[in-house]
Amino acid sequence: MFEGYTFENILQEMIDETSPEFDVSETSPVYASYAMSATQIAKVYRYLDRVRELGFASTSEDEYLEKRTSEMGVFFNSAVAAIRRGHFNVAVPVGSRFYVQDLYFVVISNEDGVQLQCEEPGAIGNSVPAGTAMLPLENIEGLETAILDEVIIPGSEKESDENLFVRYQEKVAEPSTSGNTAHYREWAREIQGVGAVKVFPGWDGLNTVKVVIVDSDYVPASKELIEVVQKELDPIPGQGEGLAPVGAFVTVVSAASTTIDVSVTIEIESSATIEFVQVEFLRMLADYLKSISFREDVKSVVRHRVVGSLLLDIPGVLDYSGLLINEQTKNITLGADQIPISGQVTINV
Repeated sequence: MFEGYTFENILQEMIDETSPEFDVSETSPVYASYAMSATQIAKVYRYLDRVRELGFASTSEDEYLEKRTSEMGVFFNSAVAAIRRGHFNVAVPVGSRFYVQDLYFVVISNEDGVQLQCEEPGAIGNSVPAGTAMLPLENIEGLETAILDEVIIPGSEKESDENLFVRYQEKVAEPSTSGNTAHYREWAREIQGVGAVKVFPGWDGLNTVKVVIVDSDYVPASKELIEVVQKELDPIPGQGEGLAPVGAFVTVVSAASTTIDVSVTIEIESSATIEFVQVEFLRMLADYLKSISFREDVKSVVRHRVVGSLLLDIPGVLDYSGLLINEQTKNITLGADQIPISGQVTINV
């Protein structure tokens, strides 16, 4: 809208509208005055253009994006803390605090195994390797073993602009009302730890609904997370004591994982190293698999040519040959309730 209001155009327009008797050469005082004014006016138009962009959800960001999406009741999901399993040789009381790798974890439950929550929200609580020993912050009689085990519900950072916009689009395009498919998807995605959802109505007969989930890291959901979602949606089947309507029989399950193994031979520049390529490719492959995982608008196909293009995008990689995905040279098509997980990657030079 304001693309034409550049410094050069504004300055030229001012010069063109000046009476001939005035000196407007580049060394004149009038030119200097015009140049200063044109600079400030062009800046105002740039600000106006940005204000216009912030008024539309597709081009907005941060708090301004949320102001737009809030009109449809869609808000940023805050960062959430990781919940991990703990192993102890004695019973530890709820509220006990432990220290490991600059993080503090607190016991939040002793039911069905000890559960600890990281005191710092975000993905950092997922980073401590399972099996790491912890130090208690207070004396616990008889305590000799304090081990931080696997992640039950992953911690996650504050929701990204991109993800908020996707949820906003879903809300606008497919309003959630009266327990329709979109409603189940919305209910499940609002639960801490859930990354994506697919809903299968009538999967086992009349009034049955299967809700398939992955966690916020887009890996199969833990038993505990499945139980949380089941309790929220339909704790007693068909009774309407959860979010699901009366008469709806809801079954919550995790997506099944399909391991994606890759082997390839590459040609690299002399300045590149196989170790660098391996690390970069693993990161890029994980991002690609996540981008096609459990998306309603993206068919779950691991495409051979895309995996190859990831290699060529790595600095120092000149070419590749013999690319196999799960020992095949074709695309890998996944089922509707499956997600791809990075497996073994073998790169030869």
